Amino acid sequence: MTATDASRRSLEFSTSTEPRLWWHRLSRSNYVPPIYASLTDQEWQLLHDWFEETTRQNLIGECVVPIMSVLHGLVMGSGIQRIVQLGTHAGYSALLLGFSLRQMYAQHGLFSFEIDVKVELRSSLDLASSQLARNYLGGAPELIFLDSSHEYRQTLDELDAWYPELAPGGLIVLHDTSEFAASFDVTQQGGVRRALGEWREAHPEIEVISLNRNVPAMETPGLVYQDFCGVGLIQKPV
Repeated sequence: MTATDASRRSLEFSTSTEPRLWWHRLSRSNYVPPIYASLTDQEWQLLHDWFEETTRQNLIGECVVPIMSVLHGLVMGSGIQRIVQLGTHAGYSALLLGFSLRQMYAQHGLFSFEIDVKVELRSSLDLASSQLARNYLGGAPELIFLDSSHEYRQTLDELDAWYPELAPGGLIVLHDTSEFAASFDVTQQGGVRRALGEWREAHPEIEVISLNRNVPAMETPGLVYQDFCGVGLIQKPV
Protein backbone atom coordinates (compact mmCIF):
# COMPACT_ATOMS: atom_id res chain seq x y z
CA MET A 1 0.00 0.00 0.00
CA THR A 2 1.43 3.38 -0.99
CA ALA A 3 1.52 6.46 1.26
CA THR A 4 -1.25 8.02 -0.85
CA ASP A 5 -3.42 4.91 -0.51
CA ALA A 6 -2.83 4.86 3.25
CA SER A 7 -3.89 8.49 3.63
CA ARG A 8 -7.19 7.80 1.85
CA ARG A 9 -8.05 4.46 3.47
CA SER A 10 -11.83 4.36 4.10
CA LEU A 11 -12.48 7.42 1.92
CA GLU A 12 -12.73 5.03 -1.02
CA PHE A 13 -15.93 3.65 0.53
CA SER A 14 -17.73 6.94 -0.15
CA THR A 15 -18.26 5.92 -3.79
CA SER A 16 -19.62 2.47 -2.94
CA THR A 17 -23.33 1.72 -3.30
CA GLU A 18 -23.23 -1.11 -0.74
CA PRO A 19 -25.90 -0.48 1.94
CA ARG A 20 -23.45 -1.58 4.66
CA LEU A 21 -21.21 1.40 3.86
CA TRP A 22 -23.92 4.06 4.33
CA TRP A 23 -21.92 6.00 6.94
CA HIS A 24 -19.14 6.70 4.46
CA ARG A 25 -21.58 8.40 2.08
CA LEU A 26 -22.75 10.99 4.63
CA SER A 27 -21.83 14.55 3.73
CA ARG A 28 -20.04 15.02 7.06
CA SER A 29 -17.97 11.83 6.68
CA ASN A 30 -15.29 13.11 4.29
CA TYR A 31 -12.40 12.08 6.56
CA VAL A 32 -10.71 8.92 7.80
CA PRO A 33 -12.11 8.21 11.30
CA PRO A 34 -9.60 7.48 14.10
CA ILE A 35 -10.62 3.80 14.26
CA TYR A 36 -9.05 3.42 10.79
CA ALA A 37 -6.47 6.23 10.83
CA SER A 38 -4.69 4.72 13.85
CA LEU A 39 -4.11 1.34 12.17
CA THR A 40 -0.80 0.27 10.71
CA ASP A 41 -0.72 -0.27 6.95
CA GLN A 42 -0.76 -4.04 7.58
CA GLU A 43 -3.78 -3.81 9.88
CA TRP A 44 -5.68 -1.62 7.43
CA GLN A 45 -4.90 -4.01 4.57
CA LEU A 46 -6.24 -6.89 6.67
CA LEU A 47 -9.43 -4.96 7.38
CA HIS A 48 -9.75 -3.94 3.73
CA ASP A 49 -9.44 -7.60 2.73
CA TRP A 50 -12.02 -8.46 5.40
CA PHE A 51 -14.53 -6.11 3.76
CA GLU A 52 -13.92 -7.66 0.35
CA GLU A 53 -14.21 -11.24 1.63
CA THR A 54 -17.35 -10.66 3.70
CA THR A 55 -18.98 -8.90 0.74
CA ARG A 56 -18.15 -11.89 -1.43
CA GLN A 57 -19.64 -14.30 1.12
CA ASN A 58 -22.58 -12.00 1.95
CA LEU A 59 -21.56 -11.93 5.63
CA ILE A 60 -23.01 -8.46 6.12
CA GLY A 61 -24.25 -7.07 9.43
CA GLU A 62 -21.22 -5.74 11.25
CA CYS A 63 -21.09 -2.69 13.51
CA VAL A 64 -20.55 0.71 11.92
CA VAL A 65 -18.14 3.59 12.50
CA PRO A 66 -20.17 5.43 15.21
CA ILE A 67 -20.44 2.50 17.65
CA MET A 68 -16.87 1.36 17.01
CA SER A 69 -15.70 4.94 17.64
CA VAL A 70 -17.49 4.89 21.01
CA LEU A 71 -15.69 1.65 21.88
CA HIS A 72 -12.37 2.97 20.57
CA GLY A 73 -12.68 6.06 22.78
CA LEU A 74 -13.62 4.06 25.87
CA VAL A 75 -10.87 1.49 25.43
CA MET A 76 -7.99 3.71 24.35
CA GLY A 77 -9.03 6.75 26.36
CA SER A 78 -9.09 4.77 29.61
CA GLY A 79 -6.55 2.04 28.96
CA ILE A 80 -9.14 -0.74 29.24
CA GLN A 81 -7.32 -4.06 28.82
CA ARG A 82 -9.82 -6.78 29.73
CA ILE A 83 -12.68 -7.04 27.21
CA VAL A 84 -15.34 -9.67 26.59
CA GLN A 85 -17.24 -9.58 23.32
CA LEU A 86 -20.57 -11.37 22.99
CA GLY A 87 -21.07 -11.54 19.23
CA THR A 88 -22.37 -13.79 16.48
CA HIS A 89 -21.00 -12.38 13.24
CA ALA A 90 -17.83 -12.29 11.16
CA GLY A 91 -15.24 -10.57 13.35
CA TYR A 92 -15.23 -6.86 12.44
CA SER A 93 -15.46 -5.53 15.99
CA ALA A 94 -13.11 -8.24 17.25
CA LEU A 95 -10.48 -7.10 14.74
CA LEU A 96 -10.76 -3.43 15.68
CA LEU A 97 -10.85 -4.09 19.42
CA GLY A 98 -7.85 -6.36 19.01
CA PHE A 99 -5.96 -3.69 17.08
CA SER A 100 -6.69 -1.16 19.86
CA LEU A 101 -5.40 -3.54 22.51
CA ARG A 102 -2.30 -4.22 20.44
CA GLN A 103 -1.57 -0.47 20.29
CA MET A 104 -1.71 -0.41 24.11
CA TYR A 105 0.60 -3.46 24.34
CA ALA A 106 -2.13 -5.39 26.18
CA GLN A 107 -1.63 -9.11 26.67
CA HIS A 108 -4.59 -11.51 26.70
CA GLY A 109 -6.93 -8.56 26.36
CA LEU A 110 -9.92 -9.82 24.34
CA PHE A 111 -12.09 -12.88 24.92
CA SER A 112 -14.66 -13.21 22.14
CA PHE A 113 -17.61 -15.53 21.69
CA GLU A 114 -17.77 -15.51 17.90
CA ILE A 115 -4.82 -9.02 18.38
CA ASP A 116 -4.10 -10.89 21.57
CA VAL A 117 -7.48 -12.51 21.08
CA LYS A 118 -9.13 -15.67 22.35
CA VAL A 119 -12.16 -16.83 20.37
CA GLU A 120 -14.39 -19.35 22.13
CA LEU A 121 -16.87 -21.31 20.03
CA ARG A 122 -19.58 -21.79 22.65
CA SER A 123 -22.73 -20.08 23.88
CA SER A 124 -22.19 -16.93 25.90
CA LEU A 125 -24.78 -18.37 28.31
CA ASP A 126 -22.82 -21.58 28.92
CA LEU A 127 -22.21 -21.78 32.67
CA ALA A 128 -18.47 -22.19 32.08
CA SER A 129 -18.15 -19.16 29.78
CA SER A 130 -17.58 -16.46 32.37
CA GLN A 131 -14.89 -18.42 34.21
CA LEU A 132 -13.11 -19.19 30.95
CA ALA A 133 -13.10 -15.48 30.13
CA ARG A 134 -11.85 -14.51 33.60
CA ASN A 135 -9.07 -17.09 33.45
CA TYR A 136 -7.89 -15.91 30.05
CA LEU A 137 -8.08 -12.19 30.83
CA GLY A 138 -6.46 -12.57 34.25
CA GLY A 139 -9.36 -10.91 36.05
CA ALA A 140 -12.91 -9.65 35.72
CA PRO A 141 -13.74 -7.95 32.41
CA GLU A 142 -13.59 -4.17 32.46
CA LEU A 143 -15.77 -3.88 29.37
CA ILE A 144 -18.33 -6.24 27.86
CA PHE A 145 -19.53 -5.55 24.32
CA LEU A 146 -22.94 -7.18 23.81
CA ASP A 147 -23.82 -7.51 20.13
CA SER A 148 -25.08 -11.05 19.79
CA SER A 149 -28.39 -12.54 18.63
CA HIS A 150 -30.44 -9.34 19.09
CA GLU A 151 -33.24 -11.52 20.50
CA TYR A 152 -35.10 -10.12 23.49
CA ARG A 153 -34.90 -13.22 25.68
CA GLN A 154 -31.25 -14.05 25.02
CA THR A 155 -30.18 -10.43 25.49
CA LEU A 156 -31.96 -10.23 28.84
CA ASP A 157 -30.39 -13.54 29.89
CA GLU A 158 -26.94 -12.30 28.82
CA LEU A 159 -27.33 -9.13 30.86
CA ASP A 160 -28.36 -11.16 33.92
CA ALA A 161 -25.49 -13.62 33.41
CA TRP A 162 -22.66 -11.19 32.63
CA TYR A 163 -23.36 -8.11 34.75
CA PRO A 164 -22.26 -9.93 37.95
CA GLU A 165 -19.00 -10.87 36.21
CA LEU A 166 -18.12 -7.25 35.42
CA ALA A 167 -15.34 -5.54 37.38
CA PRO A 168 -16.47 -2.74 39.74
CA GLY A 169 -16.76 0.44 37.68
CA GLY A 170 -16.85 -1.67 34.52
CA LEU A 171 -19.03 -1.10 31.49
CA ILE A 172 -21.44 -3.06 29.34
CA VAL A 173 -21.94 -1.57 25.88
CA LEU A 174 -24.93 -2.85 23.91
CA HIS A 175 -25.47 -2.27 20.21
CA ASP A 176 -28.89 -2.15 18.48
CA THR A 177 -30.93 -0.62 21.30
CA SER A 178 -33.18 1.51 19.06
CA GLU A 179 -36.80 1.04 18.02
CA PHE A 180 -35.59 0.45 14.45
CA ALA A 181 -33.16 -2.29 15.55
CA ALA A 182 -35.91 -4.14 17.43
CA SER A 183 -36.84 -5.54 14.02
CA PHE A 184 -33.58 -7.55 14.07
CA ASP A 185 -35.13 -9.86 16.69
CA VAL A 186 -36.18 -12.94 14.71
CA THR A 187 -38.58 -13.86 17.53
CA GLN A 188 -40.30 -10.47 17.14
CA GLN A 189 -40.41 -9.93 20.91
CA GLY A 190 -38.84 -6.48 21.06
CA GLY A 191 -35.13 -7.20 20.71
CA VAL A 192 -32.33 -5.44 22.57
CA ARG A 193 -34.46 -2.34 23.11
CA ARG A 194 -37.04 -4.20 25.18
CA ALA A 195 -34.42 -6.25 27.04
CA LEU A 196 -32.46 -3.17 28.09
CA GLY A 197 -35.64 -1.33 29.08
CA GLU A 198 -36.80 -4.17 31.32
CA TRP A 199 -33.32 -4.66 32.80
CA ARG A 200 -33.16 -0.95 33.63
CA GLU A 201 -36.56 -1.10 35.35
CA ALA A 202 -35.41 -4.09 37.40
CA HIS A 203 -32.18 -2.31 38.45
CA PRO A 204 -33.06 1.37 39.04
CA GLU A 205 -29.96 1.88 41.18
CA ILE A 206 -27.60 1.21 38.25
CA GLU A 207 -26.50 3.83 35.72
CA VAL A 208 -27.98 3.10 32.27
CA ILE A 209 -27.86 5.30 29.17
CA SER A 210 -29.51 4.57 25.82
CA LEU A 211 -28.76 6.75 22.79
CA ASN A 212 -31.21 6.90 19.87
CA ARG A 213 -33.55 4.57 21.76
CA ASN A 214 -36.69 5.85 20.03
CA VAL A 215 -35.30 6.18 16.51
CA PRO A 216 -37.88 4.40 14.31
CA ALA A 217 -36.12 4.15 10.93
CA MET A 218 -32.88 4.48 8.98
CA GLU A 219 -34.12 7.68 7.36
CA THR A 220 -34.72 9.48 10.66
CA PRO A 221 -33.41 13.05 10.18
CA GLY A 222 -31.53 15.17 12.69
CA LEU A 223 -29.45 12.48 14.38
CA VAL A 224 -26.39 13.81 16.19
CA TYR A 225 -25.12 10.37 17.18
CA GLN A 226 -25.03 8.91 13.66
CA ASP A 227 -26.16 5.34 14.32
CA PHE A 228 -29.87 4.70 13.87
CA CYS A 229 -29.41 1.27 15.52
CA GLY A 230 -28.70 2.91 18.89
CA VAL A 231 -26.28 2.14 21.71
CA GLY A 232 -26.75 1.40 25.39
CA LEU A 233 -24.28 1.85 28.24
CA ILE A 234 -24.42 0.24 31.68
CA GLN A 235 -21.90 1.06 34.41
CA LYS A 236 -21.41 -1.12 37.47
CA PRO A 237 -20.94 0.87 40.70
CA VAL A 238 -17.42 1.02 42.10
